[in-house]
Amino acid sequence: MNACPAILSGDAGLAAGMSALDCQINAAVTLGYGRMFAPGGVFGITLTSLLTLYVAFIAFGLITGRTRLTLPSMTPKVLTLGLILTFATAWPAYQAVVYGLLTKGPDQIASAFLGGHGGAARAFADRLDVLFEQMTEVADAVSSQGQSNAPNVQTAIKLTWASALTLLISTAGLLIVSRIVLAVLLALGPVFIVLALFQRTRGLFEGWLKTATALAFTPMLLVLGGSGVLAALSPIIAGIADDPAAAVQEMRPILTLFLGAVIYALLLVALAWTAVSLTRGWSLKLGEETSAAPDVSLQASSHSERVASPQAVAASNATDSRISNVTASVLRETSAGAANRVEIVSSRNEPVATSSTAAARPRVEGLGQTFRAPRETRALTGTIGS
Repeated sequence: MNACPAILSGDAGLAAGMSALDCQINAAVTLGYGRMFAPGGVFGITLTSLLTLYVAFIAFGLITGRTRLTLPSMTPKVLTLGLILTFATAWPAYQAVVYGLLTKGPDQIASAFLGGHGGAARAFADRLDVLFEQMTEVADAVSSQGQSNAPNVQTAIKLTWASALTLLISTAGLLIVSRIVLAVLLALGPVFIVLALFQRTRGLFEGWLKTATALAFTPMLLVLGGSGVLAALSPIIAGIADDPAAAVQEMRPILTLFLGAVIYALLLVALAWTAVSLTRGWSLKLGEETSAAPDVSLQASSHSERVASPQAVAASNATDSRISNVTASVLRETSAGAANRVEIVSSRNEPVATSSTAAARPRVEGLGQTFRAPRETRALTGTIGS
């Protein structure tokens, strides 16, 4: 971090300050990642414990039958575990994918939209520095017109300096604050990535991702929207610089410049709010793949039961006919004696599973499968006494 230039210096403008800030942020994120997640870091034992718990939960689900060992259900878990291990233990992978995408991706989009070759934020800061210097020269030119105690001159000086400070503070404030907060989130990024393993803590990961994405979009929107306003204010500043006496006398160009600076500041705030609103309703919907497999198994079992139901009905009809034949034969044999007593007790349960129905109902053995209890069969009991 000592190799980076100082952020605040006497002659440095906004562009130089942002370059120094980017260098400081990059060094701070790299150092923080090494202290927490490098071999021997303070978060290494915690990461190992969380990954062990995650694997133990999967194994417990397989043993108890709550999780099925199928390709659609296990593939997302394995991919999630591999990505988390990669981003939480390898700085080159985290820097190239997460850090590089969130810090440089939106800036390259804005640069391509504006037709520039370098960074869009850097070019925008250079343009704002030039505009601020022009407004400083305009303020000096306005203050040299007429008597210093003239009402128009005093008002023009105040409005000119207020316009310059509004343009500079609104731009530098939002750009610098968004970059610093994004750097803090990226430094703690692997912690939130590990929290995506578990369902109860996955909301923290989604909140971190949405906030980091909104802060990454903020400089891009500020550059795109602010460039248009600066392009509209440049002719006004040039007109005041060409004839400051007429501008002080009329006061219309100076008032227009002040109004444009206020609108510019409000526009930047609205663009920052727009970046937050873009990611507010974003939901990742993680973990839906694991719930699809049990539904398929239930549908398959219900389908097999529906297929076997006609055979079960036929078996039930055959059993009823046998019961009626036995009852009739017993009644015919005992019709001669009135004292004979016949008692037939029939317990009717679910249909008897014949060999064909048993073959139609599959019983799958393996991890993650549960066995069905055998169905109760019909029974014919009775007493015949005299």
